[in-house]
Amino acid sequence: MNYRRTTQPFFAIAAAAVSLVPSAPAQSKVCTWPELKASPLNLDFSQGKVGSAPGAWLLGPESFMPPHVPVYEALIAPPYECHGSPQCATVHSLRNDHSIPLSFLYQDLDASPYRGQTLIYRAFLRVARSEGSVARLLVRVHRKDCPTTFRDNLGNHPVMSAVWGSYEIRAPIGADAYHIEFGVQLVGTGAVWIDQISMEFQPGLGK
Repeated sequence: MNYRRTTQPFFAIAAAAVSLVPSAPAQSKVCTWPELKASPLNLDFSQGKVGSAPGAWLLGPESFMPPHVPVYEALIAPPYECHGSPQCATVHSLRNDHSIPLSFLYQDLDASPYRGQTLIYRAFLRVARSEGSVARLLVRVHRKDCPTTFRDNLGNHPVMSAVWGSYEIRAPIGADAYHIEFGVQLVGTGAVWIDQISMEFQPGLGK
């Protein structure tokens, strides 16, 4: 996977599976997108056994890198680690590697059925932190020609508590939206757990 995006450096690091390739003279960039899901899948992490990778979810950026010693891992967690669910998911660091400073458990969603609506993305999160590490709920919306039209990662209020808390992002899906990326991010070492995800689409672009 070749990452050459310069206007959105985090977008490249978090590996939304977008590769920028040379385009015709009339355009500066063309995006090659991953296969987009028509609807979110496995939000309750019931697909798969405890201790296995959560089905339908991707773990970036390492999924798109050449073989290397893993830095992060995503697993289905047992009920005693969850917020009342039979299974939830966790992303945890396996080692400290400054060249891969974060990980992102996410899905790629086709935005076309949801244009003109607002996505309300909610989840319960908790973290086991080391110094400088945080977790973030994250939604990004992109046009087909690459630009990010919406991005929210909880701003200056990342997840820093070991106690379960409910977090929410409201994302307007514009008429030109092509790709919705949603998930949870772990920055630094430690672990984050995610449970009881809900995704609701409401008419209109209000917040």
